[in-house]
Amino acid sequence: MASSAGRRSFLLGITLNELSFIMFFLLMLVSTATLQKTKQELADELEHTATLAAEIVNIKQSNEENFKRLQLLESSLMHAGGYAVPPTQTQLNQLFSKLSAASNTDSLTQTTAELQRQLQAYQQLSKELEKQGLATDSASAIEQLLAQIQATQLEQQSLQGQVAYLQKKLKGNGLDHPPCWADAHTGAVEYLYAITLYEKQMHITAAWPKHRLTDLQSIPSARNLAGKTLTQAQLAQQVQPIFAWSKAHNCRHFVRIKDDQATSKAAFKQQMLAIEAYFYKYLQR
Repeated sequence: MASSAGRRSFLLGITLNELSFIMFFLLMLVSTATLQKTKQELADELEHTATLAAEIVNIKQSNEENFKRLQLLESSLMHAGGYAVPPTQTQLNQLFSKLSAASNTDSLTQTTAELQRQLQAYQQLSKELEKQGLATDSASAIEQLLAQIQATQLEQQSLQGQVAYLQKKLKGNGLDHPPCWADAHTGAVEYLYAITLYEKQMHITAAWPKHRLTDLQSIPSARNLAGKTLTQAQLAQQVQPIFAWSKAHNCRHFVRIKDDQATSKAAFKQQMLAIEAYFYKYLQR
């Protein structure tokens, strides 16, 4: 009887091990499929953004040419009508009527026809630019569109870094959140700060790479925190805008930490816990 029970226990153990392996393998397949889908969506978005950027550049060039033509036409019309400032629509209509009436005079026929053509071109350009929403402040509108495209491209670079990081995570234990900043190709973490721990305070210095300066501007108070020496209570208060930004983007910033030789173990542990509430850390020795 004992021998039979032992065999059943042995067979049950093998079945559970196999089941555990199958479950782990299925989780790996699901994670890999999710990453592939994310990468494809990111690639599609990058292609769409590139197309949009090209269209914006073409529109900008076209509108710059249109505005040059518009200015030349406006100058000619002001000179012909004797206006000191750009004419109103009513004045343009009056000028058009005068030119039409004067077109019967042989000596003015050619000049009148040219001015009429310029007037019609001026009015047509004005309508086209107004339809595009660029009639009043074209340069400003285009700059805003270009700024939006740049912001989208920066966000996509961050997403690429997070995807690369998640791919590395499949090979290890990983963390609850991806890093806010990671290399788009290797997935390597990019740090926001370096923090030195003292007995009752901590000193924060900038550790961000140069290519993250534009990204840094979008994180509230991130630049202001660098260079400060803070207590735990001061850190908890001043780090809130940065932490709120990371939560909104479902990520965490990484910091490098080292301690001063005079810092006690108790103070070191307390300050480490305070930092871990807001950042992921790498401990330098």
